[in-house]
Amino acid sequence: MMFSYHRILVSILILIAIVCGLFSPLPAVQAVDSNKIVLAEIRDRSGYNDPNLNAALLTKLRSQFRFPKYEIVMIPAAKTAIDRPTLERIVAANSADGTVALEIGYLRNFTIYLRDEILEETDLTLFLTYYDKKSGQYGQFKADRSATEIMGVYSGPQPLALDALEELLNRLDKVFPRQIPGPRY
Repeated sequence: MMFSYHRILVSILILIAIVCGLFSPLPAVQAVDSNKIVLAEIRDRSGYNDPNLNAALLTKLRSQFRFPKYEIVMIPAAKTAIDRPTLERIVAANSADGTVALEIGYLRNFTIYLRDEILEETDLTLFLTYYDKKSGQYGQFKADRSATEIMGVYSGPQPLALDALEELLNRLDKVFPRQIPGPRY
């Protein structure tokens, strides 16, 4: 009989320890002060205007600014030149901490037909312009890419443009650092 009382007592003590452990006050969650960043749609001055390319570039650009460190505000592409006064107006109008604009300055993509092969030649130039209100920093980065390759799934402007954008975003890390270092998706 004594043995069963000890078992019951130990079971009750274990149950109390579990309940107290589960419902103990949790540590306070630290508030994250997010930076509000304005991203403009992709501006294509080259006239190529491929919606799939623009969507892929915008997705990669957005991956630089992840929640909760950054809050993204999307605006339409700028109709005028992207210069410091324009970016300052965009930041002020949206009560933001900074803005980033990506534009395709030059994109040429054409096909060369040989006997047995089809070659694709692509040249492109991307410009990434930014303004950080907190530091007053304004700047523009440029990336050029050129390739002549056998036409296939991984040829054309999109892989080159994404590679160029990766270079630009690595430079932008000094101004607007990523929340978590690592690959962008």
